[in-house]
Amino acid sequence: MHIKTKTGKSFGGCVRYCMEKEKAEVLHTEGLRMDSAQHMTEDFNLVRKVNPDLGKAVWHTNISFAAEDAKKVTDEMMISIAKDYAAKFKLEQYAVIRHKDADKEHFHIIGNRVGYDGHTVSDQYCGSRGEELARRLEKKYELHHQQGKRLELTHQEKLHGKDKVKYEIYAAVQKELPQSKSIAELQTKLQTHGINTIVKEQGLSFAKGVQHFKASAVDKGFGLKNILKTIENVLTKALEKAIPGLKEINIVKNIFQKGIDRGGMEM
Repeated sequence: MHIKTKTGKSFGGCVRYCMEKEKAEVLHTEGLRMDSAQHMTEDFNLVRKVNPDLGKAVWHTNISFAAEDAKKVTDEMMISIAKDYAAKFKLEQYAVIRHKDADKEHFHIIGNRVGYDGHTVSDQYCGSRGEELARRLEKKYELHHQQGKRLELTHQEKLHGKDKVKYEIYAAVQKELPQSKSIAELQTKLQTHGINTIVKEQGLSFAKGVQHFKASAVDKGFGLKNILKTIENVLTKALEKAIPGLKEINIVKNIFQKGIDRGGMEM
């Protein structure tokens, strides 16, 4: 199981995305009409007016399941998990929506960060708190921990639109990054896959066709710092292989540097 949460400003956009996607099904709601995206949005916004100064009132969570649990997960289980989740984060008004258009079983929770009495639902550390909850829910429902993307378990022929392009980018970066000795080299190699790499001071992003993604949206490990660290490791290994004795020199330098960092080496 994996839980991913973010907050936003527009209930309309979030509700339409979740409800109007192909093969979407509203499983459960609390304090909301479920017959249309318009009515659901109106109900969210009605409660939002109790605390009009809260900018990001939208709470959006995606809960997905490991491939091993695909046949085990039912609508009833998703609803039960959603209720556990809502209780943990104290969400009072929320909707549970299942999507069946991707390679893995998953559902969405759209919640209102405004409580019925106007209080604000805290989003502090919602990512780490969500992952901690996921581990407890896995034990409760006897589910598997969902690892990172595993291409061998992904039925790419079932992916469509953004999901398909995102996995194509992921597969290409996984293939080319371990052999790249610079960002420029990685850019050149990814271009052979039809992927453009955009490097800016604030981060990295990838584009293929009309689709554009932040690197971290493709995979959390593809942030600019992680990419540069991987390239640094590739370069270090290449130099150590090319220059006999360099590995031993680097080990001594690291020991010496650690001594300096501690305020001097004891003799």
